[in-house]
Amino acid sequence: MTPIHTYKSKIASRYIPVDAEQIGMKIPESESYFASIKHDGHLAFLSIQEGKAELFDRNGDPLKIKSIVKHAVAIKENVILAGELCVFQNDQSTSHREVNAALDDSDKADFRFGAFDVLEVNGVECEWETEEKFQKLSEWLKGNKEIFAIEQNKFESRKEIITFFKAANEAKAEGVVVKTPNGVAYKIKQVHHLDLVVLGYAESVGEKEGELRELLLGMSTGKDTYQLVSKCGGGFSDKERSELIAQLSPIAVHSEYTEVSGAKTAFVFVQPEMVVEISCLDLINENSSGPIRKAHLSFSKENGYSLLGNAPTISVISPNFVRVRTDKKVNEKETGTTQAYALCEPLTASAAADTGAASVIVLREVFTKSGKGGTAVRKFVSLKTNKEKSGAYAPYVVVYSDFSAGRKTPLEQEIFLCENEKAAAAKLTELKEENIKKGWEQFK
Repeated sequence: MTPIHTYKSKIASRYIPVDAEQIGMKIPESESYFASIKHDGHLAFLSIQEGKAELFDRNGDPLKIKSIVKHAVAIKENVILAGELCVFQNDQSTSHREVNAALDDSDKADFRFGAFDVLEVNGVECEWETEEKFQKLSEWLKGNKEIFAIEQNKFESRKEIITFFKAANEAKAEGVVVKTPNGVAYKIKQVHHLDLVVLGYAESVGEKEGELRELLLGMSTGKDTYQLVSKCGGGFSDKERSELIAQLSPIAVHSEYTEVSGAKTAFVFVQPEMVVEISCLDLINENSSGPIRKAHLSFSKENGYSLLGNAPTISVISPNFVRVRTDKKVNEKETGTTQAYALCEPLTASAAADTGAASVIVLREVFTKSGKGGTAVRKFVSLKTNKEKSGAYAPYVVVYSDFSAGRKTPLEQEIFLCENEKAAAAKLTELKEENIKKGWEQFK
């Protein structure tokens, strides 16, 4: 694994999001803190080796931005730096949207690289603490406008961080990054609010059966098409959990696509009629596996939901239910992608990430049992997805279905994600031992 990919998986993806109102509670006490303005650009990497400079994007692919490469050779060390690729206008950093637009014709934009971390020095992983890294960056980049060290402000209390954040917010900065001497990093932003379409729900199990566990939420992308975005299980009162189940269960519909809840049960899909407002701490467009891709669905009253494919989109960090928006309607204007993608645009996945290969049924076994209420059915299926390289699917999936006409919920399903064929086979054996007892006969 290259230093760039190691950095993405170990550091860049592990920034802890913090609500601006909870700085004092979520950031622990420390002898010191280093706070910086978060520039709204693209994560990028700059490598200088033996006087030759190369610029790479977040995936390790080369970026041909002449002005940055030209000025990078002024750095006389063999180093790899992490930073933010920004576009400046009137000597002020703009947003990621301007970066996207300028990449097609980079010679016409004022691109700059704001360095905030040192990955490697002379071929060895850099283990300097935050303060020493900033001192070295400041020394190497002194007087270099195109490649600059993002200023690190040293504070001794969380009260100072709050004051710093307020000033940054008034200056319309995207947010603030805070690092402790041991390398833990926090990303502070104002809470965002989104209006999303309810596509499904998951019911709680056990003692709380009959109450809502999670909502499945999406965005309108056109006439009767929806992009899956988030699951939301927080922020509900007990009363709301009961009321929402009562409102949603009568509009349940069929779906050829299955999504799994946090309880490893399948979501019940519903007609796209309800709009809810959620709050969240952040939106991200990639994880350690690459660009985030989720199901893009079509809906019809006759057939329910069908899968159009997986499309690049975003994930929501720390979603919380706020309220049902009875004043909002399901359409592109009020529940579309504009609100979310203005904050964080999806990344285009590489062609290699989506194999398009069909899943294969490895094993399918059905058992039946006759009773007063009719015939009960228990089905066990193991699938080889052939899509693990996409980062959106596990290599193997095991599905357990339990149908009994006399129950309040006749059909119950559990879905298990498995890392290999051996793990899938072990899960099937475990499920059959638990659920196939005396009286059950295998259906041929």
